[in-house]
Amino acid sequence: MEYLKNQNLTFLLCSERSGSNFITKLLNNHSKICGPSTKHLINPVVRNAFRYQPFNLNDNWSKLIDDILNLFKVSFSIWKSDFTKQELLREINVGDLDRLILYFFSKETRANFKQNCFIKEIKTFEFYAYIKHFFPEANFIYQVRDVRDMALSWKKNQTHYGGIIAAARQWKNDQQQYLKIKMLEDINHQIISITYEDLVSDTKNTLENVLKLFDLNFEIGMLDMGSDDLTSKNAKQQKAWENLSKPVMKNNFNKFKSQLSIKEIQYIEKIAFFEMKQLGYNPENSWDQLKSIDSREIEAYHQYELAQLKYNPVKGVIDNMSAKKRFYQHSK
Repeated sequence: MEYLKNQNLTFLLCSERSGSNFITKLLNNHSKICGPSTKHLINPVVRNAFRYQPFNLNDNWSKLIDDILNLFKVSFSIWKSDFTKQELLREINVGDLDRLILYFFSKETRANFKQNCFIKEIKTFEFYAYIKHFFPEANFIYQVRDVRDMALSWKKNQTHYGGIIAAARQWKNDQQQYLKIKMLEDINHQIISITYEDLVSDTKNTLENVLKLFDLNFEIGMLDMGSDDLTSKNAKQQKAWENLSKPVMKNNFNKFKSQLSIKEIQYIEKIAFFEMKQLGYNPENSWDQLKSIDSREIEAYHQYELAQLKYNPVKGVIDNMSAKKRFYQHSK
């Protein structure tokens, strides 16, 4: 089959609960861009490939194919394409890991009769070096959301472990990693940066800016979130995705002001103050107000949140997590 070229791949840099699925489905609505619902195929594979090496001994390559297919087939998200072990063993040479990963996205892109693929996974920074090595001409979109709204969304979503403290800490770490990538990609003009707030409040203009990376024009159908049957099916897979088939919620920001307590806002801002300032988010509190908050006080609230936690991931999430564990537990 014909593979996607480097320049036809675009990867998302984005924290969870920051509109990553939203931007993916907006772009998927373009006639020339395929944005598959994530299956988290790349991260666990490339981070654990060493566990299966050497690939040409002891059926290691065959075992890796088994584990990838197991991850792909769990009821986490839905694609048009399907894959068999015989197909992958036939089409991909032993040890050709980049071709193996590219095969999945190439086949799904072709199944949707499109030419470009937009890939959303979590913690893309963990396999950024892999992307640059095997797909040096790939592009990136860096999307960020106000950490206070991101933490509120995390807190309300029962598929995420922890509350606002866990969320703020994750956001801080993510932005530190992504800002390093942004600095490198800016040099080669292979990245466009946007905010979630601009995406929901000024969707058309923000998408027009993003599409410069693809050398494509805006299409009005991109705004119709209910137009794609596969998106509608995926929206029913998980509660966290239920808004994907609904109209754009243009005022879906600054909710933290009414839904988080003063103390919660202060804790988040203490954790992420300097990253917020760098990214243009104005804290409600000055650093002089925040610096007196002791780290032990924040940790105590974190433990309180964990004790109150209603962690209830859906079956698809549980199955996905279980399938990913196989990569980390594999032994030669």
